[in-house]
Amino acid sequence: APSITPTGTSNKDRRDLWASITVFAATALVVVVNYVVGLLDDLENRTVTARFSFEHTPPPNMFSPNGTPVSVAGTSNIDIPTGDVSPVTVGFLRSADALETIGYLAVLALLTWVMVRFVRGRLFDKGVIRGVTAASVAAVITIIAPTFPRVLGSNLAIRDLAWDDGVGAQGIGPEFWYAYVFCMALSAVAVVLRIGSRVARDNEGLV
Repeated sequence: APSITPTGTSNKDRRDLWASITVFAATALVVVVNYVVGLLDDLENRTVTARFSFEHTPPPNMFSPNGTPVSVAGTSNIDIPTGDVSPVTVGFLRSADALETIGYLAVLALLTWVMVRFVRGRLFDKGVIRGVTAASVAAVITIIAPTFPRVLGSNLAIRDLAWDDGVGAQGIGPEFWYAYVFCMALSAVAVVLRIGSRVARDNEGLV
């Protein structure tokens, strides 16, 4: 197959692409800091976070400032003292947070790599297409992979705390749909780049 000639990019294009790379890098830093600060806070307070669904029962010890009981519908993140649950429960819940963080960083790294290739004019080569596709797959994995240890850990916490009435484990929260749309958008971009790559090859890289 003929090689694809790099596409010329203007100074403005390169500035915009480098701005995107800077945003991705800053976001990755925020993800790492947020994870580390949260983990250190949990370790200091000897707590672990579980995600529960309270459909028929309000979360325990939830009151408004004037002392009125508050009923929370849907999903809630609850900080649980690690001494009240088993080490296996803590391990599952901590691993879910770690997997989620690693997934976010993987997606950001792949998107950054794609932007760097764009800066070099490699808009339609196979590397860009593979990078966008890999970012889409990584985003899906980031949604799904932490779900298993989170559900297992939350179910074990329900067992450890004897919260059997009206409390259920919740793995994927409402943010799933935002991530799903993001994955579909990336998939569409990959298809467009694949078409552009084919057109560029057919025209001997002049596109």
